[in-house]
Amino acid sequence: MNITMTGPPSVAVDTDEALAEELRRSSQIWRARFASVDLVNLPRMAMLAQTNAVSAAARRAGLDSTRPFGGQGMAPGEFVRIVRPLFETWDAEAVTLSERTAEKVHRGLLVSFEGAMRCNNPPEPPLKEPTGVLTKDPHLAFSIGARRVVVTFDPRWLTTSTATTTLHEAAQEPLVFSGIGTVASVSEGGQIRISALVFGQPETLVQAQFEYAKQSILPEPPGLTWMDFRNELSKSELAQLHLGQSRERGTVSRKSIALLFDEDEVLPGQIDRDVLTQVSRVVPEYRRDLGVAVASLLFNDRGVAVADLAAHFLAREPALWKTLTVPGLTTLIKSFNLAVSTVSGLSEEQAADLDAAMRETVSSYLGCVEVDRNLPLHDQLLPPYDDYHVAGAELRLVYSAARRLQDEANGEDLEEPLNEWRERGLFRTVAWEEDLEQSAAEERDASMLIQAWLNSQSE
Repeated sequence: MNITMTGPPSVAVDTDEALAEELRRSSQIWRARFASVDLVNLPRMAMLAQTNAVSAAARRAGLDSTRPFGGQGMAPGEFVRIVRPLFETWDAEAVTLSERTAEKVHRGLLVSFEGAMRCNNPPEPPLKEPTGVLTKDPHLAFSIGARRVVVTFDPRWLTTSTATTTLHEAAQEPLVFSGIGTVASVSEGGQIRISALVFGQPETLVQAQFEYAKQSILPEPPGLTWMDFRNELSKSELAQLHLGQSRERGTVSRKSIALLFDEDEVLPGQIDRDVLTQVSRVVPEYRRDLGVAVASLLFNDRGVAVADLAAHFLAREPALWKTLTVPGLTTLIKSFNLAVSTVSGLSEEQAADLDAAMRETVSSYLGCVEVDRNLPLHDQLLPPYDDYHVAGAELRLVYSAARRLQDEANGEDLEEPLNEWRERGLFRTVAWEEDLEQSAAEERDASMLIQAWLNSQSE
C-alpha cells in the first residue's frame, strides 16, 4: 500500500515568498536632488540599465570613462554639472533602506540609502584603489535602528577635490549623504555592507532658494513658502511632505487638481484609464460627481526663465495644495514632455488619497497641484473642458455639438468609445453627455466667424 502525504508548503518556502514580496513592495524609483555629487563609480554603473544618460554625460564633459576622475582637468567638474539634474529624473528602482527593510535585505540587492554619516579613514591624495580591508579603506558608517550600515567606495571615483574635503569634514562630525549601491554582505551580527555606486549631499532648502533666485527673472510671486523649496526627493524630508497642507483633511470643500505625467512614457488613452481607475478606488461611489480631462501640458519658454514658470504655476496666496515643488517642477519642465489630467470635485482628503494611489501604481506619474483658474498659467495651460463626467457608478463621455458633427461627418462609430469603457468594467453604465457650455461657446465662435466672413464679402 502506497500512502501519499499532502500538506501545506514548507515554512521556508512561505517565508522566502513573503520576503520577496515585502522587498518588491519596498522598491521604488530612486531619484535624488543633490547639492553635490561626490562619487560616481562609472565602471560599476554599467550594471544598471539606466546608465546610458550618465555615460552620455561623461562623454559630453570630455571624460575618459575608463580612467578615474583625478588628473582629467576640468572635465570632472563639468560632468558633475551635467549629471546632477539627471539624478532628479532617474528611474533606477531600488529598495529603500529603512528599519523595516534592513531586517530583510540580502547580498546583491540594489538599495538606496540616506542618513547622517561619519567617514572613517577619509581618503588622502593620491587616491588609491581599496585594499579590501575595512579597517584601512575609507567608508561611511551610520545606524538604522539596531543595525550598523557601512558604505564602502572606491575613492578613485570621487568626482572632485571638494568631495575629498567633504569626507574629511564627515570624519569630524556626521554629514547627511544620500546614494544608491548594492548590498555586498550582511554579517551574522546584522551589519550591512553596501558598495556605493553614487552618493552625494542632498540639496538643502537654503541652496534650493538660492538656485531659484539665480535663475529667476520675474519678481517672486506671492504665496511662496519654504515648503515650495523643500527637497521632496530626500528621504529625510518625506515626513514633511504634507506638513501644513493637511489642515483641511476631512472637510467637505471641493477642489480641482492637476496631475502631471511624463508624456513620453504613456500610450494613447493610458492616462485616461489610469486616472479613472484610481479615482474609482479612492472616491466612494455615492460621493462621485467628478470631471476629468486629459491634455498635453505645453509650458514653452514664454520669454521667461523656467524657474519663473514653475513658481508662477505653483504659487498663490493662500497657498495651493500640492505635492510639487519649485525646483522639482523646474527640472520636470526642462527634462520631460509633460501631460496633465485635471480632476474636479475632490475633497482635499480624496486629493491626497488619489496622489498616493497614483504614486503607488503609475510609473509615469510625477505629482500634482491644486487648480485655480484665476491664475494666468492655469487658465492658459490646463484643459478648459472635461472629457469625462463620473456620476456615481456611471461614466459619461463628454462631447460638444461641434465635435459630434465632425465625428458624424467623418463616419465615426459613436458606440465604439462606449463599448471600450463598458468592456473595462470600471463603471456600471457608460453613456454620452453633451457639454452645453462648450457647445454654446462653439456656437458663438462660429457665429462670429460667419459674421466676419459676411462683413468681408460686403466690403
